[in-house]
Amino acid sequence: MKAKKVLLLAAAAVLIYTLIVHPTQLGDGVQAIFGWIGDGLEAIIAFLKSTVE
Repeated sequence: MKAKKVLLLAAAAVLIYTLIVHPTQLGDGVQAIFGWIGDGLEAIIAFLKSTVE
């Protein structure tokens, strides 16, 4: 249980450090991830529409 808490705090510290030092790159990365998720959802919707037709 203690190791899990230490890893969680370390991950939070890295995220905060990255946000402070490289906010633009972090924003670009988040935007890219959301783009991939959006593309995946569009592909799933297109597949479902094609199966209904």
